Amino acid sequence: MGRRARRLVMRLAAALNALGLRCKARARHKTARGLYRRALWLIERAGRPHPDHIATLYHNLGGIEHADGNYAAGEVLARHGLEIRLRYDRADPIDIARDMVALGALLDAQQKYDESELMYQEALRIFGRAPRVNAGEIAVTLNDLGAQYAQRGMFDAAAEALERALAMKRHALGARHPDVAVTLNNLAMTYRRGGNLERADKLYAQATRIFERRLGPSHPSTITCRANRAAVWRAQREEDFSGAIPIIRGHYG
Repeated sequence: MGRRARRLVMRLAAALNALGLRCKARARHKTARGLYRRALWLIERAGRPHPDHIATLYHNLGGIEHADGNYAAGEVLARHGLEIRLRYDRADPIDIARDMVALGALLDAQQKYDESELMYQEALRIFGRAPRVNAGEIAVTLNDLGAQYAQRGMFDAAAEALERALAMKRHALGARHPDVAVTLNNLAMTYRRGGNLERADKLYAQATRIFERRLGPSHPSTITCRANRAAVWRAQREEDFSGAIPIIRGHYG
């Protein structure tokens, strides 16, 4: 394939990937998956594929499987993308960290907590060393790490991570952003699991108000958070702190 034809193919692949991202944002997962795979097919056949482009498409394909609940399949794709990026000596460390967070989320969903924690911690180390990094990405990683700690019963570590995530999100996004409510929900879950029902109720109330105002009363996050608060009320009556409480994850990158 000539240089000019290859440039055209790469532009088409980039456009397909961008369209796939928009489709995923609109929950059109089947369409997004097809667009990503078509872009991957074009890049691989154009000759001399750039590792970053290939790794990004595997990252995005893993995100579709995560969104659809196909965690094992998503793990294979995300892990392959990370391995490609790690072999590329000029890869952007921030992209590597994003891949690690994405893989961590898929491992988390399968309760592979030890490796997932390693992914999150290494990503945080990379973010901390990077001269330029979006504070929101650090906050999302801290949110997911804190939620994992809470699921494992490590409440002190969970509260520490989630409080840090909450402070960063409020600073970066404002106090009424839905992503702030995500962390409020997860911090409330941590306090509930630790037996502090009064604190949990206040945090759930804050999160529910944000979700209702910004996402609407019928949004899944609103419904989850409202149900979590109702569970706290029941626990206050029954003095029952046990039981599984739904968390709300950060965003797969």
